[in-house]
Amino acid sequence: MLAESCPLCGSPLFKLTSGEVVCPVHGRVMLVKSEEELSEANVASVLIELEKSIASKLGDYISKIRSGKEVEFEDLRDIISWLDALERVERIKTILSREKMQEKRKTKSSRKTAD
Repeated sequence: MLAESCPLCGSPLFKLTSGEVVCPVHGRVMLVKSEEELSEANVASVLIELEKSIASKLGDYISKIRSGKEVEFEDLRDIISWLDALERVERIKTILSREKMQEKRKTKSSRKTAD
């Protein structure tokens, strides 16, 4: 159990062995220390929600295909558009992840230099 509490409900937060911080009510939460971290967390949250929404939309098409309903040209065009959007979200997440890793390396490097 951590000293911090959930900003939404006030429940104590727990750190799992994986390092993930969770609220017993809301599930995974992110702790931020600065406005920059808050902005990064908001972007990450939006990307995750967008990814879920796209996956849900694609799931609707999969259900349609499995049920044997006729797939029309517009459906195929929409599927391609949703897959393109999903690919873009994944690309953005990858870029942000690389930038974060590079920033961590720079921080570690500057700490070693300072010591």
